[in-house]
Amino acid sequence: MEQISSEINSHSKYIDISKHIGEEVTIKGVVFKVKALSGFGFVQVFANGFISQCVFEGDLGKTGIKEACAVKLTGKIKEATIKDKFIRPQNAEMVITNFEVLSTPKEVMPMDITKKILNVNNDVKFDYRMLSMRHPKERAIFTIQSAFVQGIREFLISENFKEIRSPKIVKEGAEGGANIFDFKYFGQQAYLTQSPQFYKEFCVGVFDRVFEIAPVFRAEKHNTNRHINEYTSIDLEFGNIESFYDIMNMETACLKYTLNALKEKVPYELELMNVTVPEITTIPALRFHEAKALVKEKYKLQDMDPNDLAPIEEQKIADYVKKETGSDFVFITHYPTEKRPFYAMDDAENPGLTVSFDLLFRGVEITTGGQRIHDYDQLVEKMTKRGMNPDEFSFFSVAHKHGLPPHGGLGMGLERVTQRILELDNVKSATMFPRDISRLTP
Repeated sequence: MEQISSEINSHSKYIDISKHIGEEVTIKGVVFKVKALSGFGFVQVFANGFISQCVFEGDLGKTGIKEACAVKLTGKIKEATIKDKFIRPQNAEMVITNFEVLSTPKEVMPMDITKKILNVNNDVKFDYRMLSMRHPKERAIFTIQSAFVQGIREFLISENFKEIRSPKIVKEGAEGGANIFDFKYFGQQAYLTQSPQFYKEFCVGVFDRVFEIAPVFRAEKHNTNRHINEYTSIDLEFGNIESFYDIMNMETACLKYTLNALKEKVPYELELMNVTVPEITTIPALRFHEAKALVKEKYKLQDMDPNDLAPIEEQKIADYVKKETGSDFVFITHYPTEKRPFYAMDDAENPGLTVSFDLLFRGVEITTGGQRIHDYDQLVEKMTKRGMNPDEFSFFSVAHKHGLPPHGGLGMGLERVTQRILELDNVKSATMFPRDISRLTP
């Protein structure tokens, strides 16, 4: 029987050529750009997570090396001064001594990914997403996004949160309403989950602190620059809280850690995208009705919805807070109970309001959270007042019937927060393979 070694061979190691000056190394990757000159040429190769520059001494045209080829290159690393911003190791290049072409493209790319700007419209960019993401700036978006998720995980695990996995096919929607995808599941009515809310609360009774980073689905029929029908939700829930301010404090600390971590994990990508990572010390907070009054007084905006903030109101609130405090973030608290789901806890001092919040980041809501009802009788009472049948949610309330600690949590949209970090004009640009009312492929 063949024995598989646990050792990583030299050809499979993640190699940064800038750390191997004077050595001979082998890299495997895909050719990004080729520039043939008289008697020699440059080959830029995407390998090991970034683009490296290689020099071929001889007639490059006879090698069969061209853009989008998969290649295996061996050569000696020497010092070099490289000003091309796409090249990550600015101080080193490879002089090729041996090469092997592993695959050759059969067609010309439908876009030029070697240009500094990917000059295609969104339809083309998303139709050919598997190709457009090869552009260094498109790739940088999702490298930054990956690092953001890694930072979130690091922080939450350090705070004793357990990562959970909840089902995406469910019998009841966590939020109800019309924006839920329904389908037949072996003869039963089923839905795609809008949120892991119910399952987070179950797991608070087991682990106390839990989180999940996974897709959720909203059957929203509008096509805007801030909505998609499938997105990645960063959800956390924890128990034994004193108030919903504990949740806001946890999110503040989590974002502070994660944004600082981005500077260490992806400095090249942040520079390439010309990103200014916001600094967080504290995050200011406004009550919902204070925010409503502010935009009416300062910006003369008419009240479009007494129970919610319109996008223009969110933007103006953020503008005001940025000017007054310097913060890119602001919490909006105490939303009306009509706006929040049935499991949101009402404010003891004002039952018409909830102890809940949204977090605005650079003018866009990225988080919704708050304290939940943990008492069984209160939960049944609120459902009854809303005309809901408690029996239809008995699978949810059984956890409350058998005891849950005071708890709360939040959900954050990964694509939206990525969009705001990078200040992209459309949330779909921060989505690998976006799904909207008209897009089901690729």
